[in-house]
Amino acid sequence: MALLMAVPGALPAAFAAPTPATPASAPVGQVSRPEAVARVVMSLLSYAHWPAERETLRLCVDTGAHFAGKLMEGGTLSTGRLVDARAVDVLADNLLPDCDALYIGAMTDARRKKLATELVGKPVLVIAEEDFECEAGSMFCLNIRESQVSFRINLDAIARSGIHVHPGVLQLGRRRTPAS
Repeated sequence: MALLMAVPGALPAAFAAPTPATPASAPVGQVSRPEAVARVVMSLLSYAHWPAERETLRLCVDTGAHFAGKLMEGGTLSTGRLVDARAVDVLADNLLPDCDALYIGAMTDARRKKLATELVGKPVLVIAEEDFECEAGSMFCLNIRESQVSFRINLDAIARSGIHVHPGVLQLGRRRTPAS
């Protein structure tokens, strides 16, 4: 089951409905697309808890991703947890056990399904840049447009991973996005 949601570059802390002060999309004109993507990804990571927490979250970033430049800088989540980002080639590298989260770019459906099979039951949060259907193993699938960054949620993939995502994020995913 995939749910669609638009977000304002960062998820609202109180999980409140969008208001004029919290628009329903991240205006890309104010920040670059890679910056808007990084805000969304870092926010999603902030609301996830792994079965075995580490002091530093290991974010693997696919070298084939288009909007991952800002993610490669790593950073600090709103929870204070550090994020260490490294580039990986998801088509060639052995990703496990070196990744807590994986940001992937465009790939064929066959490769996406193979990757999903490799990650079943593993606590790796997968965020896809180009997987609009969000049915082949990715947990969060970004839809990056000129005026907003939105995402779909794959509840089945989240449930199988062993990663706990804050229920407020999942509830936000159930809200309909405004027409653009």
